[in-house]
Amino acid sequence: MRKTNYDTDLLHALDEQPMPAAPLTDDEFTRVLDAACAKLPKAAPAKRRRFPWVQVAAAAAACVVLGLGSVNFAAPAVAEQLPVVGSLFSWLNRGGQSGHTALHSEQLNQYAETVESTAETADAPYTLTLGQMFNDGDWLRISLMLTSEDDSLADYNTIMLSEATVKDRPYDESSLILDGEVVVSPMGGFEFEKRDDHTFVAGANFWLYGTDLGGKTVTMKLDNLAASVKTLVDTDGESYWQYDYSTEKLLPGSYELTFTVPEPSTAGERTLAAPVTQDDVTVQVLRTTPAATKLILTFPAEQHWVWEEVYTEDGTKLNQEHGFGAWWKDGVYLNDPPEDDKGAKVTTRCDVAYFDAVPENCHSLTIKVYDFDTSAELTTFTVELP
Repeated sequence: MRKTNYDTDLLHALDEQPMPAAPLTDDEFTRVLDAACAKLPKAAPAKRRRFPWVQVAAAAAACVVLGLGSVNFAAPAVAEQLPVVGSLFSWLNRGGQSGHTALHSEQLNQYAETVESTAETADAPYTLTLGQMFNDGDWLRISLMLTSEDDSLADYNTIMLSEATVKDRPYDESSLILDGEVVVSPMGGFEFEKRDDHTFVAGANFWLYGTDLGGKTVTMKLDNLAASVKTLVDTDGESYWQYDYSTEKLLPGSYELTFTVPEPSTAGERTLAAPVTQDDVTVQVLRTTPAATKLILTFPAEQHWVWEEVYTEDGTKLNQEHGFGAWWKDGVYLNDPPEDDKGAKVTTRCDVAYFDAVPENCHSLTIKVYDFDTSAELTTFTVELP
């Protein structure tokens, strides 16, 4: 990427400006920009530079991702006023594509590791950029940005793996490859969402399932990408979305990113001090990180299975991203019913679920537990967080 098309001093100066909650008007944005320019080092006086935003959108976006994390964390509305990048930060803050269970985390930008990794292909005007990563040991979250130097994608609003090649698609496409082997695939796949005529943004969520990738160098390869016109056909506004994809345009080339996965982070982590039991249901694990909220409930086998809802103290319901039933023994969940030391089957079941990240200013969660078969409410916990 061309790194001469942005000014790092200007980005840091912008980062220090006070940020209002409401979106800026054009005049207000000019005032903030002028104030930032006034703080630039005297050795590098500000010049009236005309930025060819269309041509350098990829470079600007990748570089501002590295420099403006705290700007967006403090005020997403302000970040949206910045060319290209503000929309990427908004996607991360506010949940991404409608119709998909996406990461809802206002604080992820504060803790994510920034990356400068790009992939291009010969004879094509497109660049794939890996923006940020966060690894909490359960989830690896990454942001991706695909940019075009021309207007060839202007008539489309989404990019994804081509439906036309689905039968011949290799299993390792979009997965993480370590030593030639697939180690983990993105949960639910992902799409690039249009932010402007030259920029598309996606988030890939990898559930690690106990796989330790911290410090390891992996490869992610995207082939058979296609731009489409995505149209909403039907929805209930809550859990059901039906889309139509038409006018597919295949993107030439292959895009391969190689990067080192960060070590699992405990930054921003909060956990339950000790298990809590009521009505034969126990909250064994409650762990909140900038990436997700992990909940493990245990209960007697005769209860069959359960499902749960989690609410913040202001009544906001956390969306569930992933969950499954298992068996519980000695503080560990297992896929098959284990045996005790005498060979008898252990009869404690558990439910493992992952929800949206909990806002850092939330210190209490309400957990409602229901019978899986009848939906009858079994119990309700109120759990305090540090």
